[in-house]
Amino acid sequence: MGQDISALKNQVEAERELERSQHASQMEILKQFDQRTKVPHLLIELRNVGYIEMCGKNIGGIYDKLDSFFKTYFGATETTLVMRRFVDENNCCAGMVGPQLTMAPKEPCDEVCDKNYVCGTQNSDGSVALNGKFKSRGNEGENNMGKLAMEVINFMTNECGWGLHLTDGGNLGYYGQMRETQIKFKAPHPLNLMAPHIMIELRSVGYIEVNGFDTDGIYGKIEDFIRKKWGGSRTTADKDYCDLKFSTSAFKKRGTQGENNMGMKTMELVDFMTKECAWTLLTCTGGNYGLTGSMREQQMVFRNDAFVQHGEQHIMVELRDQGYVEINGLHDAPEAAKHLEQFYQSQGCKVYQPGFWESSEKYCDVKYQTPPGWFYRQGTTNNLGKRTIEVASYLGQMGWMLLLCNGGNIHAGNNNSGIMREQQVKFTKARPSDNPAAPLLMIELRTIPTSMHGHYSGFIEINGQNTNGVYQQVIQYMQQTMLCTPLGPQPYCDLLLQCNCFRLREASTTWHTRNGRLNGESNFGRYTMRLCDFMVDHLGEWDLIVCNGNSVDTIFRYGKDSTMSVTGREQQLIFRHRPGGRNVFMAQDVNVAKLGRAPLLPPNYWKESSRTGSVGQEIVPATAEEVSWIQEVLDGTYKKKSTRDRSGGPLADRFVVVSALRSEHPGLWDKFAEKRNKVATDIKKRSTVEIVEPKTMKACSAFQERCTHPRLGNPTNEAYLFHGSNPTSAISILSTSFKVDFAGAAVGTMFGPGVYLAESSAKSDEYARDENTGGAYDGLFAVLLCRVVVGSSYVVEKPGDYTEKCTSGEFDSVVGDREKAVGTFREFIVFDEASIYPEYVAFYRREYKDGPPPTKAPTPAPSSYAPAQHAMPGEARTMQVQIPEGVEPGARIQCKAPWGDTLEVVVTEGMTPGQLITISA
Repeated sequence: MGQDISALKNQVEAERELERSQHASQMEILKQFDQRTKVPHLLIELRNVGYIEMCGKNIGGIYDKLDSFFKTYFGATETTLVMRRFVDENNCCAGMVGPQLTMAPKEPCDEVCDKNYVCGTQNSDGSVALNGKFKSRGNEGENNMGKLAMEVINFMTNECGWGLHLTDGGNLGYYGQMRETQIKFKAPHPLNLMAPHIMIELRSVGYIEVNGFDTDGIYGKIEDFIRKKWGGSRTTADKDYCDLKFSTSAFKKRGTQGENNMGMKTMELVDFMTKECAWTLLTCTGGNYGLTGSMREQQMVFRNDAFVQHGEQHIMVELRDQGYVEINGLHDAPEAAKHLEQFYQSQGCKVYQPGFWESSEKYCDVKYQTPPGWFYRQGTTNNLGKRTIEVASYLGQMGWMLLLCNGGNIHAGNNNSGIMREQQVKFTKARPSDNPAAPLLMIELRTIPTSMHGHYSGFIEINGQNTNGVYQQVIQYMQQTMLCTPLGPQPYCDLLLQCNCFRLREASTTWHTRNGRLNGESNFGRYTMRLCDFMVDHLGEWDLIVCNGNSVDTIFRYGKDSTMSVTGREQQLIFRHRPGGRNVFMAQDVNVAKLGRAPLLPPNYWKESSRTGSVGQEIVPATAEEVSWIQEVLDGTYKKKSTRDRSGGPLADRFVVVSALRSEHPGLWDKFAEKRNKVATDIKKRSTVEIVEPKTMKACSAFQERCTHPRLGNPTNEAYLFHGSNPTSAISILSTSFKVDFAGAAVGTMFGPGVYLAESSAKSDEYARDENTGGAYDGLFAVLLCRVVVGSSYVVEKPGDYTEKCTSGEFDSVVGDREKAVGTFREFIVFDEASIYPEYVAFYRREYKDGPPPTKAPTPAPSSYAPAQHAMPGEARTMQVQIPEGVEPGARIQCKAPWGDTLEVVVTEGMTPGQLITISA
């Protein structure tokens, strides 16, 4: 027996050494990968057993901010212990029972996420003592995960400026009582600082819970909807669990196959929030609580984006692998109903006919019954991903864009065949500027348990067409960073890869027979975030649409009547192709020091804290009146001219302000006011004074009035001028102002190394950029509107270095008059940063009478493992067409493209009815 124990100990130590070496090599690869990442994605996972995990590249000081936030508001500390296998040499039966589990001090190789916190004290069995932040009670699943998630969302968006991308939740353990909430964020954008969020959670046991601020009376609107539409009523809300709570009997279920009306009720609420309240749906995910998972939960997060065009239609297609497809949201989308009827009937699906014992109450708008074998089910392996891409690609050609999707499952028995999977797929009606037929690519990360002892295998499934050889690029990435081996196409996916990088841990050293195994932490988040970074940033032509986590238990029998469940982790990602590259700007974290006194002559419209200098800086939303003034200046100075500096496409016909921020910075203002006083004194002493009034002053009387003293007038020729930028850099400039560097004299400048400002919106737009990271803020450009002491100007028409004209004290600014020389624009250049106070940043969109210009995309090499390459022409738009029944080769069919054109397709030899083909226009 001693020899067996010794051999077992050597085996565990060898496995440990392999973990160390593999971790070191993998972290070096990820480190190099992170250095090339510009568009970061960040995942924060809340686990109600007492842990918080963070995954993603640490950029802009975000980890330090989160560290302070979680320690202050969650009472969290960094974890010091980790679950590890060991051999108990004092146990004479160790050789028979095998390695045991214990909590031991962490080593670097034990980190499976990028940062890990515990809200309480780690016990020796893996549980957490004094976990007072995460709360749950009762047998109906009441918990505060939604409330905590909103605390994180509000901090990350409104305090740090990151964009909420997606959220999802999962249930593990015997009753689904072990909850996990994943919150994914993407690259910061300044508009996130202003946009409020609200979460609404539907619980099939009869409750609706709301978390978030009561913005614009949204609480009352929600209450009115629930009362009138669902017969619900407001009930007392425990503020430790949620902000607002309702009870209702509107949620229904029936039968033994999981039929319910949560999808229908979800779409009713989505329609109300988007169409009537004008909020944007960001995330919609489901959960399953209870012994079989039959207590359903649906969680939605909305954002109040005032500039987004609302009123879109939404539909939901729900795939249920028991043999059904259910559709909701068709009440105002009859054309979608017709398209889906054609699609599913062409695949042998039939409209479901209820039995005589079933009630007549509708739980969905339309229900189809699928033919045998349509859903693939083999253990936990399935083809729901493939079916999702099929319907999403088809609806895309009909003008419906994939918006979100999420999976779930319930158990009907203690065996694999008792797993009943569901996939909710949400679509929105595409707008004219969208390309709903753009190719989609689904990547699913999965672990499949192979024994009751916690062994498992890792796989990656890919579905979708090989757009521009993306399979080749993904395979290469996964081979380099995820220890993957391609296995080729399978009946349930277009490409399968074996993956050896996944690591799963136990949640506890005990209670495995009750709560299952492998339901602790994992490294799925770490690799999921890097995969998002690779697709969105490194390849540069894909947008992340879906990133949804799930867990599915595999049941193993042992002994006569005993079972053991082992958790398999799953992560489903969907990307949409978008031609063209990205220019992403990440500003450094800036801490503005307090002035400590009142600045010189501060504006009377500032906050009191800014006027007294007791804060370093306040960035506040511009008032509606101020936004209208900025629009006046943009319109009033527009000129239909372009120069060689316009590298971002053709000149738009108009620039429309959607939002703006105002900076109250006592330190910068104090320097500006002192400079203004000095220039006023200097001008009086000069024999030659050349006053050139910028055109911005004539364009807006309100801004002109701000620059004019009621008694002294405007002796320093103070004016508002433009400086084009990108949103993130513009916010940084509000905090630090401009920097003049004379060391690089005349490099890349026309009139010297100063700060260049424009009097025309068309000129400043030549230097403006959007963040281009995917989402609602794409296509929003930034311009700074600065107060400038223009003073006396030296006017020139020819390029040259005129720095000394200003630094000598002879003039205060240079005017490069290319308008007089070649008919383009005048530019104003100052060589002292104190002459500028960056006051506003306006976010605007470019409007084109004939629609936005097209983009281009590169074409890499194909892959030997992948489906045939589908190249995307840079100037073309694409759509998929399904060949109708009864059409012979040589026939011509016409189809309406989502962008409005009517296209003609010739049916060639080899095409069959029902086949999907992709065409370009």
